[in-house]
Amino acid sequence: MKYLRKDKFSVPHTAVEILKLALEKEKSSFEFYSYVISKTKDPALIRLLKNLRAAEEGHISRIRHALEK
Repeated sequence: MKYLRKDKFSVPHTAVEILKLALEKEKSSFEFYSYVISKTKDPALIRLLKNLRAAEEGHISRIRHALEK
């Protein structure tokens, strides 16, 4: 699993570019948590990761809403 680090290669200059970069990072985090959930069997860790993944869903939703404005 590869974590996206596009900010390492380019610097956003506008609010829209910043929001798009943030959206990519949130999606990457969501995918990371999903991947780790699929690989673990520890129920406590799964609960924690699902909570973290749900938080990322909320962030994704808020960023998408901000981009629609």
